[in-house]
Amino acid sequence: MAKSPRSPNNFLASLSPSDFKLLHPHLTLIELGNEAVLFESDANVRNVYFPHSGIISLVVPLSGGQMIEAAMVGHDSIVGASSALDGRVSLNKGIVQLPGAASVV
Repeated sequence: MAKSPRSPNNFLASLSPSDFKLLHPHLTLIELGNEAVLFESDANVRNVYFPHSGIISLVVPLSGGQMIEAAMVGHDSIVGASSALDGRVSLNKGIVQLPGAASVV
C-alpha cells in the first residue's frame, strides 16, 4: 500500500492515497496560537487536530487550580480523536504550548 505524502502530519501522511482522498475535503488548515485552549476537560470535543508544527499539551487540571501535563503532541499524532469519535467528554485540557499549524476536522 502506497503512503500519502500530502500532509506534514505524520499520521495523515501514513494514510493510503485513497483514504487520504476521502478525508481531505473535511480538513481545514488553521494556525495554532500560543496558549490557545483547544478544548477543556469534562467538555465535549468537537474537533480533531492533526498538528503540522508546534506542540499541543494535554493537561489534567487539579482541584487546587494547578495542572499536570499528561502528554505533549506534535506533528506525529492526533489530538482529540478518541473523545470526538466516541461522543464522550475529554479527560484533559488541550493547550497550545508552541505555536504552529494544524489540519482540523
